[in-house]
Amino acid sequence: MSVGTVSPPPPEETRSAAPALTKGFAILDLIANEPGLGFAAIRKRLGLPNSSCHHLVSTLCQLGALTMRRDRGYVLGLRLFELGSMASNLRQIERQALPPLRKLADEVRLTCHLGVREGHAAIYLVKVEGQHEIRVNTWIGKRLSLHSSSLGKVLLAWLPEAELDDTLRAIAWTRNGPNTITDPARFREHLAGVRARGWAFDDEEDLANIRCVAAPVMDVEGRVIAAISAVGTVLDIGADRFERLARQMTAAAQEISYEIGHRSVTP
Repeated sequence: MSVGTVSPPPPEETRSAAPALTKGFAILDLIANEPGLGFAAIRKRLGLPNSSCHHLVSTLCQLGALTMRRDRGYVLGLRLFELGSMASNLRQIERQALPPLRKLADEVRLTCHLGVREGHAAIYLVKVEGQHEIRVNTWIGKRLSLHSSSLGKVLLAWLPEAELDDTLRAIAWTRNGPNTITDPARFREHLAGVRARGWAFDDEEDLANIRCVAAPVMDVEGRVIAAISAVGTVLDIGADRFERLARQMTAAAQEISYEIGHRSVTP
């Protein structure tokens, strides 16, 4: 949230394509700077019509972004603190994952990543290059398919059943590589194997001639909140290397998990 004077919503011609969202953030910004303002003051300060202001404030309260005090003044809700804490934890994971990932990349001589789920995709937050002549083209911020990447599989495997159902329904089941699993029922069975093993592999499922192994990173409550992966060509990662590489990956993932407060060995 910004600090200082809060301006009214921008003119119509410069307003965003989602005006309600822009106005909602303007309300949050105002309350962040001046907690305790009542409805009339919010409406007047932002120049909002009575009906739309009432709808926005009510919706923000329902979502937990705003809370009304006994004196009918508004303050930021706990949901915002929860989201802020989650964002802070992700930055903490990035910092704490870097030393173990560097050590792992040196040990396995492969490019290693840490990634998280964002909506219906996985995204790389950290990358450490491996010392190998042939390097796979990846970058921080790259998005990956959840169903064809080993990192995506890990991020799905420990989801609560209802959340997993919703996520799988949204997957397009595109064939990204020669071995991509495109059948939802078969993929569910595959995820059960990931949970049983404690790690996932991608055998030319996301890209031809590329293999990958991933392991889960857990928070203090034992939830899988991120994953680390090592990627290489089929020459770098032979099928007979999966098991040994998986042990190295899970050891590094457990080290990162321990650093962020997790004390159990398995998810």
